[in-house]
Formats: sequence, structure tokens, C-alpha cells
Amino acid sequence: MHCIRMLTLRKTPLSSTLKYIIECKFINATGIDFPIQSQFRQFCKNVHVKDAPKDLIKPKIQSGIFKKLSHRFDLYKRKYQLMALGYQLYDDIPDRLNYSVFFKGFNMPDTFFSWFLITELHVWLLMVRFMAEGEVGKVVITNIVEAMWHDVIVRADLLGPIPGKLKRKHITEISHQFNAALIGYDEGIMSEDKVLAGALWRRFFCLECNNPEHLEKLVIYVRKQTSIFDKIPSDKIFHRSIAQWVDLESIK
Repeated sequence: MHCIRMLTLRKTPLSSTLKYIIECKFINATGIDFPIQSQFRQFCKNVHVKDAPKDLIKPKIQSGIFKKLSHRFDLYKRKYQLMALGYQLYDDIPDRLNYSVFFKGFNMPDTFFSWFLITELHVWLLMVRFMAEGEVGKVVITNIVEAMWHDVIVRADLLGPIPGKLKRKHITEISHQFNAALIGYDEGIMSEDKVLAGALWRRFFCLECNNPEHLEKLVIYVRKQTSIFDKIPSDKIFHRSIAQWVDLESIK
């Protein structure tokens, strides 16, 4: 059974609350309107979606994601450019360097180890220059050295049928010697010529150079080559190969 309550309506004066509702335009003569006060209604009339700035319409979180992705892509692109530069710099050593001048000028035997000693010296010369470029330079250095060891393995395979175990042993030995040579060369380049000459005599000449003119010539060569590299500004060193080698025969 439903119960229906009948309500009687009577005229009452407008309360203060009802007056406020009418003044704020919640209700007009035609019926119920949208609850918009005058100041807000004027704002809505003046602002349209098509006139709004694009950056207000575009979600900020989306632009942030694209910005991060773009930045990460630039980093990867820069990294691979530096890696390619490192390999190119190493390739310019065997391609542009006249090894025969070193063999004849310093009475070195034409052997795999002599080739490595000459290559090692010039790899170190490049490393000295790029070490001054901070973390970016270290990326180039890492790839120069990596390219050198790839070349060493390829050339070692061309020497003939050498047992793999013996070949790995010899490559491990020269890698240890390479690390020790870098320390000696670094000490020499930062010191006077006597210290540099001692480092070159111990490593490059294998303690067997009895001609002081040869030792002096190589010291001058190293100093001159490092001076040329140091004059190349940082804004140009990463755009192209700097491997322009001094002519050893021009040093008297």
C-alpha cells in the first residue's frame, strides 16, 4: 500500500537565499539556467578552444616524454659517432704512416713485433690528445685501442698456422707490455727529454739502441707530433680525423 502525502503550496516572500540565486543568474525568467556567475560567464565568452595556445592544449607529460626520447637519441647518436671516429683514427695509422721509414731509419727488423711497437707509439700519441677532452675523449680512446687489438688479431692470423693457445699467450703478453708502455710514455711526455728518452729506449728500442742520434730523433718526433695535436682546437677535433703524421725523414 502506497502512502501519498499531499503538500499545499502557498505564496511566501522571497528569502535572502533565493534572492542571491536569482542575482547570480542561476535562475532566469525562462527557467533554470547554468550556474555561472557574471564574472565567470564573461571569462568563458572571451576564451575559445581554437584561440587557446597550443601548449595549453597539448599535454605536458607527452612533450616531456618526447623531449627525453629526443635527448636520449642524441646521446646514442653522439656515442656512435665517437665510436666511428675512434676506428677511423686508428685506420689512419696504418694507412697514412710510412712504416718502412721507421724500419730503415732506426734499423728495426721488419717483423710483427716491430710493426706493433710503431703502431703502439702512434696510438699513444692520439690518446694523449683525446685524454684532454674529458669523458667524451675517453670514448674515442676506448675505440682506438679496441680497433688496434682487432687489427692485431687479424694480422696475427696472417702469420701462419700458429696454435691458438700460443697465439693467445703472445697477444696477452704484448697487451701487458702495452699497458706498461703507456705509463712510461705518459711519465716521459710530462717530464724533461731525458725521461722521455729513457721511456723510448726501454720500450721502442727494447734496450738495444746504441745510437744516441736515433734516440734524439725519436724524442724530437714525439715532441713535434704532440705539439701539432695540441694546437687543434676542441671544437674541430671531433669532426674529422687529426691523424696527420710528421715526416720522420724531415727531422734532422
